[in-house]
Amino acid sequence: MREFPKWLLAMAFLCLVPVFLSVFFLFGGVHPFGRAGGGLPGVALYFLTQLLWVLPVAAFFFGLDRWRRGYERLGLCILLAGLVLTVSDVFLLFG
Repeated sequence: MREFPKWLLAMAFLCLVPVFLSVFFLFGGVHPFGRAGGGLPGVALYFLTQLLWVLPVAAFFFGLDRWRRGYERLGLCILLAGLVLTVSDVFLLFG
């Protein structure tokens, strides 16, 4: 962990907040994209809703990995995108 600046780790940790909110997305009945009648559109909307909390968590790992491999700008952009998704998750749940 010494190879990462503390500000980067703090920003990356914020990308893990959706893990704590995942219960609401999985079982809370959150429908940010509306409801489908059932069948294939309903399943597609369910998976799209789950991507709202999975993508920031993936951004945590991919962003830190890119930074560690020497692609600092790309890692920072991935972490910023994860942070934007985290803010949108919080807004969709509590806003």
